Amino acid sequence: MSVVAPAETRGPAIFDSVDSTPRSFTAAVAPWRAPLLLATFAVIALVQIVLLRHGPLAPWFPNGDYVFGSFGNTHSVGLRNFIVSFYLAFALVWPREPWRKVTVAVDLIVPFFLLCALMDVDVALASRVFGVPADLHVVELLSGIVGFCVFSLRLLEQGAMPEQIRTRQEGRSDLLALAALAGLLILAVLGALVVERFGARQVDVLRHVAVIGGIGPGVFLVMPLLFTALYVVAALGRGPGRRRSFTPNVTVIVPAFNEEHGIARTVEALDAAADGYAGQVTVLIANNNSRDRTGEIAMAAFASCRNVRGILIHEPVAGKSHALNAALAAVKTRFVVRVDADTQVLPGIFAEAMRHFADPRVGVVGGLPVVPWTGLFDGARQLETLVKHGFYSVAFQSVASVVGVPGMFAVYRTRLLRTLGGFVAGMNGEDTDISLRIGELGYRSVVDAKVRYVSEVPVHLKHLREQRLRWYRSVFHVSSRNRGIILGGRAAVRGKVLLPYMLFNSSRRAIMLPLAIFGALELAFGSGPAGLLSWQPIVAAIFGASVFIAVFAALVNRMPGTLVHLPEFLLRAYFSLETLLTVNVVPRRRSFALASSPVNPLRNARNQDAPVRGLYAGGSLQGQ
Repeated sequence: MSVVAPAETRGPAIFDSVDSTPRSFTAAVAPWRAPLLLATFAVIALVQIVLLRHGPLAPWFPNGDYVFGSFGNTHSVGLRNFIVSFYLAFALVWPREPWRKVTVAVDLIVPFFLLCALMDVDVALASRVFGVPADLHVVELLSGIVGFCVFSLRLLEQGAMPEQIRTRQEGRSDLLALAALAGLLILAVLGALVVERFGARQVDVLRHVAVIGGIGPGVFLVMPLLFTALYVVAALGRGPGRRRSFTPNVTVIVPAFNEEHGIARTVEALDAAADGYAGQVTVLIANNNSRDRTGEIAMAAFASCRNVRGILIHEPVAGKSHALNAALAAVKTRFVVRVDADTQVLPGIFAEAMRHFADPRVGVVGGLPVVPWTGLFDGARQLETLVKHGFYSVAFQSVASVVGVPGMFAVYRTRLLRTLGGFVAGMNGEDTDISLRIGELGYRSVVDAKVRYVSEVPVHLKHLREQRLRWYRSVFHVSSRNRGIILGGRAAVRGKVLLPYMLFNSSRRAIMLPLAIFGALELAFGSGPAGLLSWQPIVAAIFGASVFIAVFAALVNRMPGTLVHLPEFLLRAYFSLETLLTVNVVPRRRSFALASSPVNPLRNARNQDAPVRGLYAGGSLQGQ
C-alpha cells in the first residue's frame, strides 16, 4: 500500500519562515547574483586561458597552467587556473564591502598557491628519488582537491557561522571503524587497479564515452568502489533489531507552520499507520504561530482518528526548533517520533522503525523518503533520496558513522534528546545536529531503506530555491558548531573523515557548473584546436563518480526508472553555488580552530547541554 499526496495547494510564498534565512548567519541574495558569478567567472577564466596558452605567461608555464616544474604529460585540464578564476569571481560577486572582497581573494589565493608550490616540489623530489615520471593529470586532480578544501575552510573562517559548542563524546576512540575504513579503501584501490589492468578494452570504451574521460579508472573508480564496499558490508551486517518485534508506546511530534493545505493528510496517514501497531501512539502537533487555519484543521482531523490520541500545542515563538522543543517537553513516552507536517507516513512504518530499538545501542532511526510524483521536480528529488538516504546513509552504518538522520521522519530515544538539550534554534540543520550528537554519545544511528514515507517536494521554483539554500547551508552550520569533533576529540570516522568529506563535497558540487564552463573555454580557446584536449576528461571530471553512485543507488533500491532524471539531479549544483553567496560575514575575522573555552554562541537559544524540562512555558494544549 502506498500514499500519494496531491500536488501542493499553498501559494508560492507561504513556505518562507524564520528558519529559511537565520538572521545571524545568512544574508538574502538576489536571484541574479549566481548568473553574474558564472558570467564573471567565464570572463576571468577566458583571460587567464589566453594568457597561459597564447600570451606572455605561456613561456613560463608550458603546461598551460600555474604548474611549477616539468611533468610527463603535455596537457591536462588547468584546474589551478580554474580554482584561481573561481576564487576571484566569488570574491568580486559576493555581496560584501570592497575591502572584504579583497581580503577574501587574498585569503583564498595565497595559501592555495603556496600549497600548490609545495606539492610541485614534493612531486619533483619523489620523481627524482624513485625515478617515476610525474603525472600532470594526478597533480592537477590533487590541486583541485586542495582548492576545494581551502575554499571550504576559508568560508568557515570568513563567514558568519555558529561557534563551537561542547559536543559530548563518550566511549573509546573508534579505532576499529577507522581500521575497517582504511582496509576497505585499500580494497577499492586494488579493485580500480584490477579494472585498469584486466579490463583494458572496457576501460577504453569508458574513456571514449566520457565516463572516466581518458584519465583512467584509478582516479574515478576508487571512491565509488569504496562506498559500494561500505554499503555491502552494512547490508550484510544487519542488526538484531531487523529480526525482532518491539512495539513500545510512542509519541509523534509534528511542528507546523502555515500547513492548512496538508495537515489533515498528515494526521490521517499517522492514524492509518498506527492501525495494527501494538503500542499506544500519541500525536502532538505544535502549531508554530501559523497565520492560517492549521490548528483548526488539525483538531478536526484528530476528531476523526481511530488509532491515535491527538494533542495540539500552540507555540507562539517562531521557529521549527521552538515548536519541536515545546512538543518534546510534553512527551511522556520513552521514544519520540519526529514527523514534518508535510510528510505522510506509510502503513506499518512504526513497527518497521521501532524494531531497531530492540538493540539498546540504537539511538536514532530514519528511513527513505519517497516522492508523491505530482510535480516537475519529483523525479530528481527521488533519485537524490536514493543516493543520500538509500545508499550513503546505509553505507556509513558499516563504520558506525551516520552523520545526519533527516527530520522528515526520525525516531529518537526521548532521554537522549533531553540529555542534549533538545533541538538547536537559530541555524539551519537542527535535525543533522541532534542526530550527529546522539552518535557522538556512542549510540548507533540507523537509516533503513524499508522505512518509507511520502515527503513533499516543492512545485514552485521559488520554494525549491528556498529549500535548497536552507539544506545546503546546513552542512556549514553543523560543521562549524561541532568542529570540536573535526579538529580534536576522539579519533572517530564521523568527525575525522565524514564531516570533512561533506564539506569538501559541498564545495565540489558548487563548482560543477563553473567547471563545465571552464572546460568548454579550454576546449575552444586553449589547446583544444591543437588536439591536446578532448571533451571527455571535462565531462568525466564533472559527472563521472556521481553517475556511478546514482546508478548503483537506483538499482539496489529497485527504482531503476529514476535514472531518466539523472540530468535534472545533477543540476542541483546550481543551488549549491548560490548557497555560497548567502553566507553572511562576521564583524572581524576569526579562525576555524578549537576554541579554548567553547560555548554556545546562539545567544537567543538555550544552553544545549541543559535539560529540556521547563522549556515549555506559556503555551496552551488542546486534545481529544
